[in-house]
Amino acid sequence: MKAMELSLILPVKNVEEEIVGVLDFIQKQTESVSSELIVVDMGSTDRTVLQAVRRMKDMGLHGYVIQNGNSTASAALNTGIQKADGSYVSFVFARRLYENFISVYLETAKRTKADFVFGCTGREEARAAERRSLSSAILHRGGGQYLKNWVLHGSAIDISAVLIRRGFLLDRQIEFEESCRYGYSEEFIARCLLLSDSVVQAPVVLKRNEISELKRGKQKPAGTDIFQRVESVLRVADAVRTNCPGDTELLRLIERVRAPQAVMNAVDVLLREGNDIRSVRGCLQAFGYNHLLTVDRRMDPGLRKSILLWRFSPGLYRPK
Repeated sequence: MKAMELSLILPVKNVEEEIVGVLDFIQKQTESVSSELIVVDMGSTDRTVLQAVRRMKDMGLHGYVIQNGNSTASAALNTGIQKADGSYVSFVFARRLYENFISVYLETAKRTKADFVFGCTGREEARAAERRSLSSAILHRGGGQYLKNWVLHGSAIDISAVLIRRGFLLDRQIEFEESCRYGYSEEFIARCLLLSDSVVQAPVVLKRNEISELKRGKQKPAGTDIFQRVESVLRVADAVRTNCPGDTELLRLIERVRAPQAVMNAVDVLLREGNDIRSVRGCLQAFGYNHLLTVDRRMDPGLRKSILLWRFSPGLYRPK
């Protein structure tokens, strides 16, 4: 019996009208791959589970549906990883569907024995990745440099378009922070990058299929839960200290750039949700995040300006 190559994990909640289209999209992306689909329901109150079961059966799509209770997406993803049988795992989110990358990722992972594979945002990146793939001396790279590029240039790796060796996740005990609604994917990717000696960028430009994506926005306001993103960044800083104690530059970037970015992002979200300046400043004081808003001469000028304006002239500050 041929070993299962790939487990796709799809967390869902109350998407009975859209689930059929999402499943059709997934089937087209995996036609040439030995794969399974694990749909993890997060407490739907509509007919999402029934629709998913019926459609998967009608399509002959290998996999199953798990009812995970009223859980977070991060908890659903952990459940999927635990139940997966594939040599590699990838995550599917109905709001961000990328097409035509899976076969390239799998070929890259098997050829390079990579723990973690991700794609490119543009042709220039893809050409650089292609050049690296031709040189065994520079093909395998630790993830620290990619993490630095992420912080410095904002070139974030999307959790919706990664391929990870399942044995790597299990061996290194990497999982999502289950109580976290915001920042969980960034923290998970950062841990993968920090703990892997074999991170490979596949030479494929990522393209979203917006026609098949879930169009409805998130209904629940973030509120103070948005500060979970700050906590996730601080946990990444702790992971850097533990796993890369000699990389002072990476630690500086996380603490002096990424952490202030996360705080200011939270400020922007709360202000856009209608909270007044005084209450937002009170939250920062109560949670102890004011000390993270220190400016660095090497900091991005835009971030430095935002921090100074918020600290000293909050009445003039406008959320981005």
